[in-house]
Amino acid sequence: MTAIELITSNVCPFAQRTHMALIEKGLEFTVREVDLANKPAWFEEISPTSKVPVVKIADEIVWESAIANEFLEDKFPNVPLLPDDPWLRAQARIWIDYCNTRWVEDFYALLEAKDAERRKDLGDRVRQDLRHMETKGMAALSSGPFWLGSSVSLVDLAFWPFFERFPLLSHYRQLTIPEDCRRLHRWCDEMAARPSVRQTMHEASWYIERYRSRAA
Repeated sequence: MTAIELITSNVCPFAQRTHMALIEKGLEFTVREVDLANKPAWFEEISPTSKVPVVKIADEIVWESAIANEFLEDKFPNVPLLPDDPWLRAQARIWIDYCNTRWVEDFYALLEAKDAERRKDLGDRVRQDLRHMETKGMAALSSGPFWLGSSVSLVDLAFWPFFERFPLLSHYRQLTIPEDCRRLHRWCDEMAARPSVRQTMHEASWYIERYRSRAA
């Protein structure tokens, strides 16, 4: 099989998604780390957006995590990360879009908010997001333990990196996942045990140190 190369940065949640997808699919690949604060010229040439992740397979180069993960899904279908059912497949894309727009935006807005009143408003909004995921997402789509049922999907991989980084909100904004979001808590426990997570994760203290200036 043609060699697969993942160009990534270990601090980037979006790149972690694709790293996890490669592991979940059981593919052999090499990892090439990029310093996003000092991007080399070769990286600028192959990544038009100057962002990670980038997946390179011979002359095929794909960037942006959601697109890269669907590319891997289409190219290597033996271990599927999207369901066959058209409606469930559509639901997967709906929730990945929700993650990429609403959830990621609110997560970072709260983390970086400077004003106390804005922090309160955003904290309420993030709690609403979490309950929306719990009731309209996980509980509505399956009995779990993952978003779409008994198997990990691209939806799980889209959301997980931001839940791995959730201790940032707990540490800097004193926000926790509500106790009544039982499916979310169960999902976090299940995901934390996955080899794809354990091989790509960092401890909470690692994130807290690296995000200190953004959260100040």
